[in-house]
Amino acid sequence: MKLDAVIFDMDGTITDTEKYYNRTWPLAFAACGYSDFTREDALMQRSLNHEDAQKLWERRYGKDFCFETVHKCNTKLVTVLQKENIKTAVATASKLDRALDRLKAVQLENAFDIVISASMVKRGKPYPDIYLHVCKELGVDPAHCVALEDSPNGIRSAHDAGCITIMIPDLTQPTPDLTPLLYDWAEDLSKVIPLISRLQES
Repeated sequence: MKLDAVIFDMDGTITDTEKYYNRTWPLAFAACGYSDFTREDALMQRSLNHEDAQKLWERRYGKDFCFETVHKCNTKLVTVLQKENIKTAVATASKLDRALDRLKAVQLENAFDIVISASMVKRGKPYPDIYLHVCKELGVDPAHCVALEDSPNGIRSAHDAGCITIMIPDLTQPTPDLTPLLYDWAEDLSKVIPLISRLQES
């Protein structure tokens, strides 16, 4: 199957800020050879711009340290999608200005083709309006779009829009009533990459 787009829910999926900083930054630093980077270090880095983050970790790791390399590792999923020429979008229940601020806080403000807020459509989740609007703005067929969601309302919204829906559980796990609406589920965003590959090969 040719995938045209991947649409991310925001709250709980990509910007549950403290939770994902604590989880992904240490993994990203370790993948780049800096295994002593801790969760406490991740908290210290919150909302820090690239230039100051470079200076901060350069003092620990030396002049050869490159924050941009670690940052790319931390946003691997989006990078993989861009390399595959798959469009990316955010569909969020938050107001647009708040959504943009939160994406900036996790240094993902330039990672997506579009950011769509529920305030821009008639009905929010669980209605399909926001996903239909995203697909219209991207110029793609919902049947060729993957939606990444953490909540039951988001899953119903994406499914009813005709998207291929993958759950990334945050506060709740897949339940029997939600399972038929899902293509699959993943523990976190990094585990989505094999699912994307499987879909493209089908």
